[in-house]
Amino acid sequence: MGMSSPTTKAEAREKIAKLQGEIAREKASLAHHKASFKGPSAEYGRSQIRRSIANKKAKIAELRAKIPSLP
Repeated sequence: MGMSSPTTKAEAREKIAKLQGEIAREKASLAHHKASFKGPSAEYGRSQIRRSIANKKAKIAELRAKIPSLP
């Protein structure tokens, strides 16, 4: 993903906002995927999108935990 560790609270909040935007786009993509594709192979694609969303939510949680210790 190429995200370095934030050095300030503002940087952390900026990264959180960016990740939240990416999650919103992926949720829209997931809804489109569900409506457009059917069958077992389509489920694999949906699981990839859900995994990506989960990874981004985990990164957000990590960033929020770091905020209190940042300058």
